Amino acid sequence: MGTAKRERQKANRQARLEELAREAKKQKTRKRGTRIAIVVIGGLLLLFLLARVVGGDDEETPAVTTTVAPATTAASDTTDAAGATGTTAATDTTVAAETTAAPTTTVEFAYGELECPEADGSSELPDSFESAPAKCIEDGVTYQAIVTTNQGSFTIDLDTEGAPGTVNNFVVLARYGYYDGRTGCHRVIRDFVVQCGRPGEDETAPGYNIPDELPAPGEYQEGVVAMANTGQPNTGGGQWFIVTGPDGVSSLTPDYSILGTVSEGYDTTVQALENLADPTTNGVPPLVPIEIVSVEIVES
Repeated sequence: MGTAKRERQKANRQARLEELAREAKKQKTRKRGTRIAIVVIGGLLLLFLLARVVGGDDEETPAVTTTVAPATTAASDTTDAAGATGTTAATDTTVAAETTAAPTTTVEFAYGELECPEADGSSELPDSFESAPAKCIEDGVTYQAIVTTNQGSFTIDLDTEGAPGTVNNFVVLARYGYYDGRTGCHRVIRDFVVQCGRPGEDETAPGYNIPDELPAPGEYQEGVVAMANTGQPNTGGGQWFIVTGPDGVSSLTPDYSILGTVSEGYDTTVQALENLADPTTNGVPPLVPIEIVSVEIVES
C-alpha cells in the first residue's frame, strides 16, 4: 500500500510540474507577442511621423506679420468767448497732459517761395501772402526779437537750432512789419499762456501754414515762446504764445513748435500782461486791449 501511494504522489508531482511548465511556456509566448506588437506599432508610428515631417517640406509656410495700429489723438476745435473758432495754444488748462516717449512725427521742414524782406525792415508789407517764406535767415547767426507792446517790452532769444524753419517764418513776418500796430495779445490765461500775433479777428492770417518742428516732452517751461496752431498738425502761421505758469508747463502737450525763450522782460512786461487775464471770459479778451507796437529783429 505504501509503495502505491508514493507512486501516485510522484505521478501527481510530475503532472503538476508539467502543467507549470506549459503555463510558463504560454506566458513566455504571450510576452514575446506583446514585444513584437510594441515594436511593430512603434515602427509604424515612426514611419508616420517621418512622413509628416518630410511632407511638410513641400508646403509653403506663410510668414506671420504683426501690425500695430498707430495711436491717434482727436483734436477738437476751440471756441473763444466771442464764439469764433480759431487758432489756440491749448484747449484745457485743467487737464494734465499725457506725454509720450517722443513727439508726434513731423514732416521735413519745407520752405516756401515768399521773397525775403530787407533786414532793416524797409520792405513793404504785402496785401496778402501767396506762399510761406523762402529761407531768409543765415546759418550761424543769432537772432533776437524785441517785442514792444502798449504795456512794455520784452526780448525773445529765437531758437535757430531747434526750430530754424519756425524762426525763419517769424523773422520774415516781423521784417515785413506784419505784427507792427496791427496785432496784439488776444488771449491771456493766468498761470498758463499769453497768446499774441492775431491781426484783429482774422484767424486765418497770414494765409499759409508751416510744418511743425516739435520739441520733446518736458521742454515747455515758463518763458518759452511757441507757435500756436488750430489743433491739427502743421497748421502754424503767425500766432504765438508765451508759457507763463505751472498750468502751461504741466498741461501743454508737445504739439507746438518752440520759437524761443523770453530772455529779458519776463518778470516785468510779461507778468504785467498776465495780470490782465479776465477769469470771467476764459482769457478772451483780456481786461484791457494789449497791442503790439513793433517786433524788431536783431542779429549778432
